[in-house]
Amino acid sequence: MQKNKIPHLLFCLAIVVVFFVTPAPLSLESNAWNFLGIFIAVILAVILQVMPLGAVCLIAIAVVALSGITTPNSAIRSAQIKAVTPLAKSADPAYESKVNEAIYQAFKEALIASDQKEKALQIDASSNTLAQKSSALNAIYTEENSKNRAQRLKDETTIAALSSVAMSVHPEQKVQETLNNAKSKLKASTGIKDALSGFSNSLIWLIVVSIIVARGVIKTGLGERLSYYFISIFGKKTIGIAYSIALSETVLAPVTPSNTARAGAIINPIVQAIARTFKSTPEDGTQSKIGTYLSLVNYQANPISSAMFITATAPNPLVVDLVAKATNLDIQITWGQWALGMLLPGLAAMALMPLIVYFLSPPEIKETPNAREFAKSKLNELGAMKRDEKIMLSVFAMLLLLWADAAGLIFGITLNATTIALLGLTLVLVSGVLSFSEILAEKTAWNTLVWFSALVMMATMLGKLGVTAFLAQGLENIGTHLGLGGFSIMIFLSVAFLYAHYFFASTTAHITAMFFVFYSAGLALGAPPLLYAFIMLTAGNVMMTLTHYATGTAPVIFGTGYVSLNKWWGVGFVMSVVNMIVMISVGLIWWKILGFY
Repeated sequence: MQKNKIPHLLFCLAIVVVFFVTPAPLSLESNAWNFLGIFIAVILAVILQVMPLGAVCLIAIAVVALSGITTPNSAIRSAQIKAVTPLAKSADPAYESKVNEAIYQAFKEALIASDQKEKALQIDASSNTLAQKSSALNAIYTEENSKNRAQRLKDETTIAALSSVAMSVHPEQKVQETLNNAKSKLKASTGIKDALSGFSNSLIWLIVVSIIVARGVIKTGLGERLSYYFISIFGKKTIGIAYSIALSETVLAPVTPSNTARAGAIINPIVQAIARTFKSTPEDGTQSKIGTYLSLVNYQANPISSAMFITATAPNPLVVDLVAKATNLDIQITWGQWALGMLLPGLAAMALMPLIVYFLSPPEIKETPNAREFAKSKLNELGAMKRDEKIMLSVFAMLLLLWADAAGLIFGITLNATTIALLGLTLVLVSGVLSFSEILAEKTAWNTLVWFSALVMMATMLGKLGVTAFLAQGLENIGTHLGLGGFSIMIFLSVAFLYAHYFFASTTAHITAMFFVFYSAGLALGAPPLLYAFIMLTAGNVMMTLTHYATGTAPVIFGTGYVSLNKWWGVGFVMSVVNMIVMISVGLIWWKILGFY
């Protein structure tokens, strides 16, 4: 780790310390509150780039495994009760009556110490049985506090009573060791299981395999050929080149899960080559001739194409996973459903984007007949389509058809999206387009597997420990206080979620940290689940328009020097507004036709 990152690391560690030394809210267990602190520290470490993303996430996995912090305290108490009960039973066969009496007394004392003293004394004086009295006191305590807190009091009292009975015969050390061993064994088992749980997520493997397959598109030159082909057709005018870039983005998006590879590695070099052909370079101050405009189009096409397909950018499968969890698996967005749902909204936004950018940053060069000649000359250099390119094109087409459920429509066969991706990878391997050594060398894919698995795991554990429900309740209270509901709450929350991205340098970190909370809050306030999911996934991709650090593509294109910082932020903000208005407006009509709400 670099020395200049040490203050950032200390800041992240300080966040963890704060959450460990401050008491948890009444509705949260202490380990859930502590885990939230660790989660925030991990997200901050990613944003502040304390270490590479994969390194931060590996450390997070290790922390979860070692600490067992994701083990619910309720589960620990249950394990301890189960472990110490045999000792109490051997000490006194009538232990149950003593435990019940202790529970009754604990609830009575807790209520007497609060504002419910009269009710507690009335119940105590009644002629009901001990079990009935205890149940009544439990109900009052739960109403005044929370179900979790009532269960916690009951469990802790049970453990104390069982321990007291057991110690009447057994040594205190033996009883304490029994309790500690039960806790330690459960945390060790749960910790490693939870820490590695993300690696079994099929959506993560969909992205990993798709990134590997996309390497074939780059290696064979198929992506470059498609881009030059579109420019050779539409490149007579500058606006035509812009639409060629947009079309290339749209065509390549379904099979290039790395939006950075798509816009940065495939299209950006072509854009720069065209700009330099027209003597437009940042070095001599002529970038505004054509380079600035084309660079902005290159970048602004990226968020739109990313929103159109699950496999167009890495965080999209995470959105699918979080939506499924928030709706108890009632809403499970398929590849085809996402593609169909975002087809018209995406195409409408993509069609308008070059015109809006043209207005915001007009190029000095309007006519570009040389661009078509340039593209044609590049195509001539590439020559006829080679064997590997034909194979990749065939695999490309097959993946699109199968992801669109062609197998189901024709043969009645259902295939998982990840299974389809693995089939594509198999064909690429068998045909020799990619070798296994090239797959091993695809660092982006394996890095994605590590950080994606870790972040999915942590987001899942937030739900398991009740943290997301706690945070969503807070947002719900804000929405209720503002009198929002239905459509207004969806817009309010999605816009707040979108512009919070000014504070994030990673779409994945942003979605991991906030998507589930915002989505759950909207559901609690009455938002239609599927409609709200599509509004939120739109915001989750549009947010990439905003800054020069918004996603991995941004620094690649911004680093070429063609666009000033002020222009980048200005155009980004305007495009975020335009894209949301266009995509949501068209979407509301299209999604109604599709029956999404």
